[in-house]
Amino acid sequence: MQAAADCFGDEYNRCNICNTGKCPRGITIQDPKLYRRLDSDRVAERLVEIFKAANVELKKIFAPMGRSTELPIGMSDGLSIDDKAMAERLEISYAC
Repeated sequence: MQAAADCFGDEYNRCNICNTGKCPRGITIQDPKLYRRLDSDRVAERLVEIFKAANVELKKIFAPMGRSTELPIGMSDGLSIDDKAMAERLEISYAC
């Protein structure tokens, strides 16, 4: 959420004022005057793009196993594969 809202802080250089109510981006603000700095529509669009990108990456992982992102994760048949080369590449068990 913070990355999608263009938070000034990052994992190395945090601004560390999230809990003070004086966020320069308006992310953690309760003051209506300061809250206007946050473009919530833009943040929502960026979050959607993040989830779409994650879905694309999951499809790249699941496709070689013959799976899709529509099916529940954690099914026992997803833990092995009948293609030996692919099993070695994905480092999962090979089912004869």
